[in-house]
Amino acid sequence: MSENYIEAVFRADVDSGEILAMLSGGEELGCWEDNGVIHIFWPESRWSPEALEDLRRALLIFGIDPIAAGLTVEAVPDRDWNATWAASLTPIRLGRRIRVRQSWHLPDENFDGIELVIDPRRAFGTGHHSTTQLVIEWLEKRLCGGERILDVGTGSGILSMAAIRLGAASALGIDNDPVAVECAREYARVNGFGGELELRVGDFDDCAEGEFDVIVANIDGKTLPALCPELPRLLKPGGRICLSGLQEHDLEEITAALNRAGFAVKTKTAREEWLALECG
Repeated sequence: MSENYIEAVFRADVDSGEILAMLSGGEELGCWEDNGVIHIFWPESRWSPEALEDLRRALLIFGIDPIAAGLTVEAVPDRDWNATWAASLTPIRLGRRIRVRQSWHLPDENFDGIELVIDPRRAFGTGHHSTTQLVIEWLEKRLCGGERILDVGTGSGILSMAAIRLGAASALGIDNDPVAVECAREYARVNGFGGELELRVGDFDDCAEGEFDVIVANIDGKTLPALCPELPRLLKPGGRICLSGLQEHDLEEITAALNRAGFAVKTKTAREEWLALECG
């Protein structure tokens, strides 16, 4: 007998895969987006008040008020979930030189830039979120070639992979989520990366002083201030930093933390309600 499912529906200007990546329960089946409306599904047997609270928490991380977004939850009958989900996702261009596609889409024969294959899973970074786009565009402008990159909160590893394809010599991507790192390692394998890309669960305590030419961190505005005191030890003299995952209301606290660490905000770029800071 087919099992019923729980469908959560809400309005949001966020990639559905990015919302899925922020859920911690691990019981959800998948998600898709249709004209600004996101649908996320759970098997009915695995739905719980805790799953609803987890979803509300994830929405708030993206600055989405569940009530204002019209969040509704209802039981729905079984359907072909894979076909529904896959049909909602399309390739995306990032900056001038990078295209991200899902494995079920063919390469674009007319595109002569850098292509990455990333299927949305439980790891942040499909390329659809504004913060990911801002950091990749920054890397595209700032990398000269041969750099050593530190990617804090690597998620899917998209920033590390993009940096290497843009000319960096190597990258270390770290994340405290083992599931994200497992996903990132699979993406790295699919995209043909080898020893130049290291993906690690945990932190950077064993990194050498002044090891990195470039540090990128696309995490959240509450975590970024805690990262700032570590930056002087990790960054080479004259190195560059790009921080994202924050909004305007986070700016004062993060700027103060950067100043205490001996850095200043050099440039600020915005997309929708999200910011990226270049620091030095």
